[in-house]
Amino acid sequence: MSKVFREITGSLRELLSDREVVFDPGVISSYRVSNPIIQNGRLPGCVVKPGEVSRLQALVGFANEKGLGLVPVSSGAPHGKGGTLCAQEHAIVDLSHWKKIDLIDRRNRVCRIEPGVTYGELLAALKPQGMTVSMPLAPRSEKSVLAAVMDREPTTWPNKQWDACDPVGSTEVVFGTGDLFRTGAAGGPGSIEKQRSSGGAQKAPMGPSQTDFHRLVQGAQGSIGIVNWITIRCEVMPTRQEPRLVGAEPIEELIPFVYQVQRPWLGEHSFILDRNAAALLMDQGRPGAFDRIRGSLPRFVCLQNIAGFERRPQERVAYQMQDLEARAANNGLSLCESLGQLRARDLLAAATAPGGERDWRRGRTGNCLSLFFLTTLDRAPGFIETFEELLRKHQLSRTDYGIYLQPLVQNHCCHVEFLFPFESDGAQSLDQLRGFEAEAVPALAEQGAFFSRPYGAAAQEAFTRNQLNLRVLRKVKKIFDPHGVLNPGKFGL
Repeated sequence: MSKVFREITGSLRELLSDREVVFDPGVISSYRVSNPIIQNGRLPGCVVKPGEVSRLQALVGFANEKGLGLVPVSSGAPHGKGGTLCAQEHAIVDLSHWKKIDLIDRRNRVCRIEPGVTYGELLAALKPQGMTVSMPLAPRSEKSVLAAVMDREPTTWPNKQWDACDPVGSTEVVFGTGDLFRTGAAGGPGSIEKQRSSGGAQKAPMGPSQTDFHRLVQGAQGSIGIVNWITIRCEVMPTRQEPRLVGAEPIEELIPFVYQVQRPWLGEHSFILDRNAAALLMDQGRPGAFDRIRGSLPRFVCLQNIAGFERRPQERVAYQMQDLEARAANNGLSLCESLGQLRARDLLAAATAPGGERDWRRGRTGNCLSLFFLTTLDRAPGFIETFEELLRKHQLSRTDYGIYLQPLVQNHCCHVEFLFPFESDGAQSLDQLRGFEAEAVPALAEQGAFFSRPYGAAAQEAFTRNQLNLRVLRKVKKIFDPHGVLNPGKFGL
């Protein structure tokens, strides 16, 4: 135990109960960032699991008084991206045990959840009401829904996304000052109980007044405030689904088709994987599955789901299928129920359900270097070319990496993700991969990649490229966390 924690242990135990403060080294080590490429982090001095909001506020006040860093966590281990990484003395604030779902409103298609609710738990709660939620591609089983949406993780249902912040509604936040604040419709007028009694559902994200205060916290990786609950927009569950696959060798053949489908809001779930990424997702630990699936696919595969809902589902599927087939034919493509060893229904099922304990990207080799950013779909081929040139320069395999392209906000922008799975004791040294990442991030940024969710080398690049923005963010940080207790040192704030 460090000197800092030796000095505050007694005060911390007076503030919180023994059940709320954990000093067990075995428990503490489980919060280590499980990514060998990421360096410079340190283990927390303790783990704090506050029982309710008032205890969380008391903890933040205590941290301000003692100068103790706090890093919030709501997903279960393993932690691979580096959001919980902190180079300074700190305590983990674990809210994964906050699992209340106290609002499911079918009429307004909204629910309210606490930080520890996982996708599996939320889907199970929504199903009896005939609803579902837009979710990331096969999130791991212990992934917090709140953590995913507050990090703006891309979801596979682009035509249900009207804004980059969707599906966020209202939130309740404890800022670094210790103040409790509600954003969106939850900000008032009236209490939550009064709002609900008059039909309010805290669905609107704007407010108080015309300011989206949740945008200050979203994407900040716990450096501005700790979110206690959130309302998110839900969707009606499809009653009939007819997924199809579209294959192509060069990615350029798929891009016009995707634009023509997304522009008039045809279909539902949609994304593009290259053969390696598709095989990684579908591998699921089955012997020989990865090589068998990868070897049977064209270079790129687009999944396009067609769905009908409660009213006239068969008619809806029929006319949309007709429209999609026409657009595919116009681009020299075909809609297929399967390609090689991959069935469209199996891919849709895997993509729209929680995966295993470990993220699918890391499932086969145990580790994965993942570089992701925003651009537009039409620019993806140029980024792929740049990435392959960098692989060649660093003498890394150009046949083993994967590509995931996810249209967002009705295809107004696109999440581009390059995946490089590796084994800790494999042919590529960690220094070689770190050097590759350090050169790839600025090269992609120079080409126009927007690292809106910066982790690893991208975190430094995203904030040093624009010093004016960095100065503004530091002023914002000073207002809402004046003593810098929340995720101290994150982004250099």
